[in-house]
Amino acid sequence: MGEPDREDVALLQELYSTGLLVGLLVDEELEKAGVSQHLFSFLGWVTALQPVTPGALSAETGLPPTTVRDYVRRLVERGDVRKVANPADGRSYHLVLTPKGQRVATRGWPAVVEAFKRVARHLERPAAEHVVAMRELRSAVKGAIAESDPRNTRHERATR
Repeated sequence: MGEPDREDVALLQELYSTGLLVGLLVDEELEKAGVSQHLFSFLGWVTALQPVTPGALSAETGLPPTTVRDYVRRLVERGDVRKVANPADGRSYHLVLTPKGQRVATRGWPAVVEAFKRVARHLERPAAEHVVAMRELRSAVKGAIAESDPRNTRHERATR
């Protein structure tokens, strides 16, 4: 593969900006629904992957382990998630939603659906085609990050 041109490299800016815009849109809909935006997306990952270890959440979201631990602490304190022993490894734990966390996720889901409907009205292709492309891109970005030395803490410092 030769040197990418500016249009190819613009992909990263588009991904970054799209993520920010999605956050704004979903936050707007959550606010209308009276659901706290604080850690809602992270709670969504727990909802989708539960029972899930903090390490798996870190790998899936790209968040550094220290940030995941902080988010987990906050969600446990709020009563949205609880820790359960990991049967495969007595030293670690899984996270699962509490009934309160499930209510938050359930109350917030219609806001996510409404945000999607607003976007879908402007799509030129079926959403499923975009999902396939985004999963491919997400996998590629995770692969690029994995090429780094795992002892490199620059990523962790940059996300604090």
